[in-house]
Parts: sequence; C-alpha cells; structure tokens
Amino acid sequence: MSGRKIWAIAKKEIGYYFSSPIGYIVLTAFFFATGFFFWLILKGGQASMVPVFSNTIVILLFLSPGITMRLWSEEEKSGTAELLKTSPLTIWEIVLGKYLGACTFFAAMLGSTLIYLAIIAATGNPDYGIVFANYVGYIMASIAFFSIGLLVSTMTENQIVAMVVTWVVLLTFWVIGAAGDQVPGEMGDFLKNISIYKHIDDFFKGVIGLNHVLYFASLIFLGLFLSVKVLESKRS
Repeated sequence: MSGRKIWAIAKKEIGYYFSSPIGYIVLTAFFFATGFFFWLILKGGQASMVPVFSNTIVILLFLSPGITMRLWSEEEKSGTAELLKTSPLTIWEIVLGKYLGACTFFAAMLGSTLIYLAIIAATGNPDYGIVFANYVGYIMASIAFFSIGLLVSTMTENQIVAMVVTWVVLLTFWVIGAAGDQVPGEMGDFLKNISIYKHIDDFFKGVIGLNHVLYFASLIFLGLFLSVKVLESKRS
C-alpha cells in the first residue's frame, strides 16, 4: 500500500470540494451553525465549547451525507469507476484516499472552531480537559459518519440516493437508543449500546471512555472494510 497514491487520490477529492457548489454549501451551513451557537455562548457568558459541539453534531449528521454522497457514486456515473478498478491502485488505496479526502475537508471545516476557542480562552477560563474530550468525540463521530457515507456511496451510482440512504442510516443509529428504552431485556440493552447518541454524549460531558472510543473506531473500520469488499465484488 502506497501512501503517495493514497494522498494523490485524497488531493483530487479535496480539490473537488473546494471547486464545487456542494462544498461551499456545506462550509456555509457549518460556519453559520457553529457561529450561531458560539454567539449564544458569548451572550450567556459561558466559557465552554459544549453548546457548539453538542448542537452542531446533529447538524453535521445531516451535512455529512452531502460530503460523502459523490465519493464513489460520481465515479460510477461518469464512467471513471472502471478506470480506477482496473488501475494499478489497490482497492484499499482507493478507499483510503477517498476517505482521507473527506476527512481533510472536514478538518478545514473544524479548524474554524479554534477561533472560537481562542476567544473563549481570552475572555474566560475554560476547562481544557472537557474541551479536549469534546474535540475527540466530535472528530470520532464525524469521521465515523464519513465511513458510513462512503460505504453507501459504493453501492449506488446515484448521488441523491446515496445521500438519502446515508441520512436514513445515520438517523437510525442516532435514535435507536430511544427504541431500546422501550424494549426490555438484552435486546433493549443491545439497541442502546449501538446508538451513536449514547456514545457521543459522554464526550460532551468531558469523559473519554475506552468503550466509546472502541465503538467509533469499530464503526470507522467496518465502514471502510465493507467499502473495500463492495468494490472488490464489483472489480471481480
């Protein structure tokens, strides 16, 4: 596996995000949402980033399908998928390159929140332990969203279908814990334990639990692994 080849694919994806309307729509929506909740923080005199992260993670749940919907669907639609599948690139290099491109675009989005953190640090006394936990949870949940979106994108050449199905999958993972509250016994516990909300909530309270880290790491790996398997089946 070549890091150079992975990065070459990632750069292509990054270039698309910053040259397409969808990239700027996502950026604008993200900046508006984080800016609005940061304004509420300042208005309330809080020295905390929790309201920014805990509210915009829900918004990002809706924005992330817009980031991932074209990752493979566009290749299928434009006919370049066959070129990629028959190229010297391995499937893992293709998948990791596209995933890295989405994550790098997200890093540029998230970088804007450092300005808010700097303002809070200059005007208040934030708990940096909680801030760190907030960032860890926010990043892990977001890149888990991207791995699921990439998987869905490998299954269809229609970007709108990829976006809608990713929304449905992510929303299901988000609310399934509430269904678990209504189901008794081990099944109820299982539904609660696979809920994204259950695992992200502790990060916003300043707690970095190993079980939560493993949960998101598993989602990320599963999304990437299954993406590879789907593309391998198409190559064969």
